[in-house]
Amino acid sequence: MAVDSEFLEAITTYIATVRAKAADGITVSELADATLSGMRLAMGLLDRLAMPGAEKKAEVLKLVAYFFDQFSDACVPLVAKPIWWIVKPAVRSLILSLASGAVESLLPVVRGVK
Repeated sequence: MAVDSEFLEAITTYIATVRAKAADGITVSELADATLSGMRLAMGLLDRLAMPGAEKKAEVLKLVAYFFDQFSDACVPLVAKPIWWIVKPAVRSLILSLASGAVESLLPVVRGVK
């Protein structure tokens, strides 16, 4: 099952907001905050859809991968770029693994469970 238009519209709007804020540069902290906020937004929107949990998690991880691919290079100083290009695939894999685990711990927060 595919995501609905409301989900796509909300995520597209959120990405545009982050892109506008990152136009003059973005720090690692700002990228992490934007990614976590995006994860919470996506999880909240997906939680109401009738689709398997694994598919919902995959959609959230797609968003995390998108943020990493689009904004991570801007966080790295120019002098570190040669090293970054070497370690970037490993860092991306680590970030996605961490995000996968974070989905499970964020779910109660998104659902408002105490």
